[in-house]
Amino acid sequence: MDLKERLERLHELDRRLVTLQDAIAVLGFDEETVMPQEASGERGEQLALLSGLRHEEATGGELRDLVASLEGEEGLDSVDCALVHHHKRFLETEGKLPRSFVEEEAAAIATSQSAWVRARSEDDYASYAPILERIVDLERRKAEYIRPGADPYDTLLDLYEEGMDEAKVASVFDPLEDDIHAIMDRLGDGSVEDSFLYHDYDRDRLHAFCLDVISRMGFDSHRGCVSISAHPFTSCLGRDDVRITTRYSDPSWFDSISTIVHECGHALYDMHATLNPATRGSSLGNGRSMSLHESQSRFWENMILRDRPFWMCMYADLQKALPFMEGVSLNHFLRAINQARPSAIRVNADELTYPLHIIMRFRLERDLIRGDLSVRDLAEAWREESLRTVRYRVENDSEGCLQDVHWPQGMFGYFPSYALGSIAAASFKKSLEEAVGGNDRLDEAIASGDWKVVTDWQDRAIWHSGSIYGFDECVRRVTGRELDVAAYNEYLVDKFTRQRGGENPEG
Repeated sequence: MDLKERLERLHELDRRLVTLQDAIAVLGFDEETVMPQEASGERGEQLALLSGLRHEEATGGELRDLVASLEGEEGLDSVDCALVHHHKRFLETEGKLPRSFVEEEAAAIATSQSAWVRARSEDDYASYAPILERIVDLERRKAEYIRPGADPYDTLLDLYEEGMDEAKVASVFDPLEDDIHAIMDRLGDGSVEDSFLYHDYDRDRLHAFCLDVISRMGFDSHRGCVSISAHPFTSCLGRDDVRITTRYSDPSWFDSISTIVHECGHALYDMHATLNPATRGSSLGNGRSMSLHESQSRFWENMILRDRPFWMCMYADLQKALPFMEGVSLNHFLRAINQARPSAIRVNADELTYPLHIIMRFRLERDLIRGDLSVRDLAEAWREESLRTVRYRVENDSEGCLQDVHWPQGMFGYFPSYALGSIAAASFKKSLEEAVGGNDRLDEAIASGDWKVVTDWQDRAIWHSGSIYGFDECVRRVTGRELDVAAYNEYLVDKFTRQRGGENPEG
C-alpha cells in the first residue's frame, strides 16, 4: 500500500476502536448512574468481553504493521503523526497486557465499583478492604506486564501523563505543600460566618440554576446531558454524546454548583475537540492528557466560578433560585465560598487546601503500589496523613479512604493530574488575560455575561487540538513557558491576600 492507503486504513481501524470504546463507556456510564446494584456481576462480564475484544483489535498484527511502517514517515501532518504516536504508545504500554488480564481487570473493577458504593454509604472499610487488595494486586501486575522490573508506580503514572514519574511529581508537590502551609499559617483562622451555605434548599430550583450556568458556559444539551451519580464524572460516549454527572448529597449547596461547573469544564473540552474535522471520531477527538483535562475543569471551578465577575453576572439569579440568599451580600457570599480551612472531602475543598488532598493521595497510592503500605493499614495511614498534610482529623472512613472512586476503579496514578492541572490553569489564565487585553477587560466580559470571550480562547488555544499535543507541549505552546509552580504560588498568595484584605467590601 502507498502512504495514502496506509493512512486511510489506520484511520479506519482507529474509528473501529473508538466505536468499541464508546460502547464500553455507555455500559460504564449506566453502571454508575442507574444500573441496579445486583447487576454488577453481569455487567462485569459484559465489560470484560468488550474490553477483551477491543484489546485484541488494538494489538492486532495489521495495526502493528501499519504503525511500524508509518512511524517516522515523511509527509505526515501533525494529526497523522499524533495518531501514529497514540497507537505506538498504546502498543508499548497497555498493548503488552494479555487479553485474559484485560478481561480479568474489567470484571474486577465492575464488582469493586458496586462494592465501594455500598461500603461508602455504610462506612464499612473492613468489608471492602479485601476487594481493594485485589485491585491493588491487579495494578501491580499491570505495571509488571508493561515494564518488567521497573518501579510499578512510575509505570502507572506514565499511563495517565506520558513521561511522568514519582520523582518529577515529588519535585513539584514537596515545595507546593510547603508554600500552601505557609499561606495557611499567614492567614490564620479566617473563618467566615457561612451557615447560609448549609441552608435547606429546593433541589429542583438549584438544579435549574446549575443547568442555566453550564448552558451559559457553552454546554450543548443537544450533544450532552446531565445525570446524578455517587461520585461526579464526565464521560465521552461518542462524537456527539458527552455526559456529565453531579450530585446534591453534599452538606453545602454550593458544592453542587462547583461540581457541575467542574464537570462542565471537562465536557466543553471533549465537545470542542470532537468538532475539529481533523480529529472528529478518532482517538485524538478528546483530551489526551489528564492533567490538561483537569486544568480546564479546575480553571472554570476556581478561577471563574469563585471569582467576583462571575457572580456579578449570576448572583441575582442565584438569589431567585435560593430566596434565603436575598439577605446575604455579594461580598459576604464571596468571602464564604473562598475561605481557606482544612476539610475532609477533596471535591468540596477550598481552592487553597485542595492540592494538599492530592499530595496526600499521591503519597498513599505510591506506597500502596510499591508495597510499603498494606491495604489493611490504609484507613489508619489516611488519618495520619490527613492530619499531617491537610491538617484535618477525619472522623470516619467514609470521609477518609472511602471517599473517592478512583482506587476502586483501578485508577492509581491519576490523582496527581488534579494538582498539575491546577498549576497549569493559573498560567493559562494569565495567557487568556494577555490575549483579551488585560485582567480588567476579562473581568468586564465575564461580569457582563460574555463568557464566549473565555471559551473562544480556550477553543483556539487548547480544545481544538484535542489530543494532538501532550501536556508539557501544550503548556509551552499556550504560555511560552514550562509548567510554572512559582506562578501558581503567586496566584494563590495574591488571591487569598485579597480575600483577607476585603477587596470591594461593599460587594
